Amino acid sequence: MLNEMKYVYAVYQEKSFSKAAKKLFISQPALSNMVRKAEREVGAAIFDRSTIPLTITKEGAHYIKSVEEILFIQRNLKSYFEDLRGLKTGSLSLGGSSFFCSFVFPDLIGRFRARYPNVTIDLLEGNVKELREGLEDETLDLVIETALEENAPAVERYFYKTETLIMAVPAQWPINKKLAPYRLSCGDIVSGKYAREAAAPVPLENFSESPFITMKPGNDMYQRGLAICRNAGFEQKTAMYVDQVLTSVNIASNGVGAVFVRSDIVECVREHDRLAYYKLGDPLAKRNVTFAVKKGRYVTSAMKEFLRMAGVKKNAFHFC
Repeated sequence: MLNEMKYVYAVYQEKSFSKAAKKLFISQPALSNMVRKAEREVGAAIFDRSTIPLTITKEGAHYIKSVEEILFIQRNLKSYFEDLRGLKTGSLSLGGSSFFCSFVFPDLIGRFRARYPNVTIDLLEGNVKELREGLEDETLDLVIETALEENAPAVERYFYKTETLIMAVPAQWPINKKLAPYRLSCGDIVSGKYAREAAAPVPLENFSESPFITMKPGNDMYQRGLAICRNAGFEQKTAMYVDQVLTSVNIASNGVGAVFVRSDIVECVREHDRLAYYKLGDPLAKRNVTFAVKKGRYVTSAMKEFLRMAGVKKNAFHFC
């Protein structure tokens, strides 16, 4: 039965016998025979062959759920025994947004590889949906993010740091003269001076009529920005939507609109003289950055060591 499960699951994933056959490098008739054998063993149809794309029956849904549980156990078992060899070999698959892949992971990966050169590392830059799916299907071991759903039952989280959001505004906007006492320089932000209590947050209502550049719906920064503006008593006026944070900053520097960004990104901005920065007073301007692991997943030595090198405290690991 275990052998047939692999073939049935491939058909389920591809929603097509022909596509699954190509994926498995076998003929379609051979695959169909394996699936029919599995259906005979359980005494029920697993797939509804009258639908396009192929769907599963009620009995098939139970079968697939059981297959996923069995495959999960098999992968954990394999990882456990591979782990006995230590960090002399192995692999590590990491995922994150463009910011983390560009400015956080490179240093961590460099230090990890210097210590464990025989561990292969893969890095996926993706959006929240892609990262969530990577955790679920275990193509990703660790994901660093701020936007995966809080208290998601299928995810274990490990605190990395708290980041602060600020607002960047085109420097040529006349409103910057009025708000001069609140305006911050690049140095104020990089040094952390802006985070001190003495630094006053900008009265955000002054931007109630200003255009904003926002991340696309579904992104945490999009939802958070809307809420911050509403808390200040106005609805955010979106001039345009973008996919990447650095893109939004570069467009803002050309006068298109204001943008909410993480303070860490300021060090990456080239033309600071074209932007004015402001501290935000809303509690939503603080958010946690965490590493996420699929719940119940066997956590390998490579995963543990990477988390430790990232500064995640040992007592935060449920698996230690």
